[in-house]
Amino acid sequence: MSDSNSSQFLRLKSDPIRKAFHAELKGPAWWLGGNKRSSHFGWVDVFERSDGKCVYCSRDLAASTDALAESTEEHLVPRSLLEANGVKCDNEHNMAVCCAGCNGLKAEYLPPASHPCWKSRKAYIKECSRFVAECRLKNFQKYKSHVENVLKKRAGQ
Repeated sequence: MSDSNSSQFLRLKSDPIRKAFHAELKGPAWWLGGNKRSSHFGWVDVFERSDGKCVYCSRDLAASTDALAESTEEHLVPRSLLEANGVKCDNEHNMAVCCAGCNGLKAEYLPPASHPCWKSRKAYIKECSRFVAECRLKNFQKYKSHVENVLKKRAGQ
């Protein structure tokens, strides 16, 4: 496991910061690979390639029309980072299907440029999945007593 500093995700809040971060990225730019978005490649292709499951939590987005309606296209490496650097973001290897909850938690957060997960799409997704799960745990801990109180009230306790 990486050290605690390298697991701290960052939110880059300005284009100059995004440009400096992008310049630090080393190794293969896996997010540039695959088909580019076009009339022949789009959301349906991304959805089918993922077997209809969220890239981060594996929720079955084909299980119900509600889950499907709440699914989103996820730019694994955020658009804000790539567009600030003049890089196309809608390449097949940078796109995934995602549930709305995971997309909201991941947002524009990124692992540090020095983190080894940047070396491959699989490693990057794994690290982002860990980050999303950590965010979910923090939310659970933050709201646990409130949810318990509401459920007790509903149960007449």
